[in-house]
Amino acid sequence: MADRPARLWVGIDAGKAHHWMTAIDATGATIWSRKVPNDESEILSALGEILALAEEVCWAVGRLPAPR
Repeated sequence: MADRPARLWVGIDAGKAHHWMTAIDATGATIWSRKVPNDESEILSALGEILALAEEVCWAVGRLPAPR
């Protein structure tokens, strides 16, 4: 892939039933964004897709607090 970016930044909003993953490039453009079910094979597949998009991937993981 000739136009493969050198670096992407990925934010993961972790939840119980699903996670939301979004990858952006150096300009802030969304390159990949998806709701991912909380299932090991689904998560591994999503991670593989993201890792294939760039030479280097920087990760950030967060979660919302549980409702009271």
